[in-house]
Amino acid sequence: MTTGTSPKPAKPAVSLSSADVSKMSKNERLKANSDGLFWVAGRERHSFGDELDAMTRGETDTIGGDAKELSKFFGIYKQQERVEGRKVGAHSFMLRLRVPGGGEFSPAQWKAVDEASDRFADGTLRITTRQGVQFHRVPGRELGALVRWLNREYENTGYVMSSLGACGDVNRNTMCSPVDDLVADRPLRTIDLAHEIASELAPVAGGAAYHQIFIENQESKRLEPVTTDEPLYGKHYLPRKFKVGFAHPGDNSADILTQDVGFMPIVNGGAVGDEYDLYSGGGLGVTHNNEQTAAHLGLYLGRVPREQVVAVTRALAELQRDNGERKDRRQARWKYTIRRLGIETVQRELREGFGIQLKDAKPVPLPPNRFFLGWHREAGEEERYWLGVPVLSGRLRDDGPRRQRSAVREAVAALGAGVRLTPNQDLLICHVPAAERARVEAIFADHGVPLDALPQVARRQALACPAKPTCGLAMTDAELSLPRYLDEIEAAGCGDVDVVIRISGCPNSCSRPPSAEIGIVGYGKNDHVIQVGGSREGTRLGRVLYPRVPEADVSRVLIGLLRAVRDENPAGLPAGEYLHETPLDELRVRVGYQGAQ
Repeated sequence: MTTGTSPKPAKPAVSLSSADVSKMSKNERLKANSDGLFWVAGRERHSFGDELDAMTRGETDTIGGDAKELSKFFGIYKQQERVEGRKVGAHSFMLRLRVPGGGEFSPAQWKAVDEASDRFADGTLRITTRQGVQFHRVPGRELGALVRWLNREYENTGYVMSSLGACGDVNRNTMCSPVDDLVADRPLRTIDLAHEIASELAPVAGGAAYHQIFIENQESKRLEPVTTDEPLYGKHYLPRKFKVGFAHPGDNSADILTQDVGFMPIVNGGAVGDEYDLYSGGGLGVTHNNEQTAAHLGLYLGRVPREQVVAVTRALAELQRDNGERKDRRQARWKYTIRRLGIETVQRELREGFGIQLKDAKPVPLPPNRFFLGWHREAGEEERYWLGVPVLSGRLRDDGPRRQRSAVREAVAALGAGVRLTPNQDLLICHVPAAERARVEAIFADHGVPLDALPQVARRQALACPAKPTCGLAMTDAELSLPRYLDEIEAAGCGDVDVVIRISGCPNSCSRPPSAEIGIVGYGKNDHVIQVGGSREGTRLGRVLYPRVPEADVSRVLIGLLRAVRDENPAGLPAGEYLHETPLDELRVRVGYQGAQ
């Protein structure tokens, strides 16, 4: 199992256990002085709500740099359109919902989310690779109203909508297979654990501040924090984001080895999910040309009983809180902390310090990433189905005659169906009675999205992050360029090659290209790194085939790779295995591209 090349040793860590806040980064000082995310404690201490109110009144279109850092904890990213690398025009915001396990959204919740995209954002909904939802191009004057709209009381099916903790230095969205309890031959309730972890690791003082700033009656809201007590995170919160995911015995679409904490349920005879294999220390983000950063897959720590899954996740978060790097944010992820501490130290702390019944074991093989598109029979005595709907790059929209967002909205409302989001940026319409399948198909056909015409394989398995023009970290396009690449792949007759292609506009790798069969990562203004040979099970990172490929040559490289997989693969190996086993020099010859001159 490949975990990535270990970075060169960094300087001794600046952590809560070794230094005070004066030795830490500006981000750490802002968090420590915020009194639970209430105050923007920069040059002039003031409430985050003051800046929100100023935008609502139209006095400004954005927030300051110090407030920007706190806004992430509330699921908010400050953004500005970018043209040819320059930021231009008015500011806007991206708001992200935290959706543990991908939902499930009740019909009332989905109606509210769908309506919010028109009322407050750009008319689209974006499903993320962490099973969340993003609203893009939200004007500053509408930001508070959007948060309040989403936090109203709606009928729910276990998921209560909120953007709190969707970003920031806390536990992010907890993932699990979207069919966790739907598969007829092996239903689980791992999704319950995803919800429990989301609740256990949610910020308390930060949650109170969120409620005061966004939800309370705007005429009578308190001018001081309700509480500054943050029982898990403390005043510093975590050094960086913290990600948790669950696999299913038949599906690793959550890509658990790329998580800070990953769980694989164990099947022992008829008992399913009584124990979980525990992995920790995954993460794919790097910094170009910084040898102290590296992509890593999770390390196997052992096996834990189901009743301690939440406790062990909290314990690992506490170890990261106390020992993680707090001066250099590039070294602050748990993947570096666990390797600095050592596996044996972490295992001993879990057993002796936290009372975790961590059992030595041989990990079970991980299943492949699955997509679950089309109709599938659900578990249960009543004949019901779920429908997997492919959504390219997760961008659910109405685009001319192809009105996919409206089709989903009408089908959910007509049937009272639930909606779940997948790690592959698709969605599932759940609990459809057998007699209603034809009705759903008619609704989609009437909206220009016939269900009997699935996209070709390469297209429906491709992922992209938003990247430019809205993401401030992106170096290149991703979502905007992916359709063009796929058009050219299909025009070359390679659209039905069974391959997973993922593209990210920067090396943060939100769409997980390093673990893909073919991964594309933005580099500089208009170049890309091409990696190949990740496994469908998520157990291997790809190798760098081309360190720099200009935008104009990416399609040529992709077509060459897909032709090689299809035509020069006599053993019929899966794409990832073929690209892993073929020597890189030989692959370049088969692609017919040696690199830019």
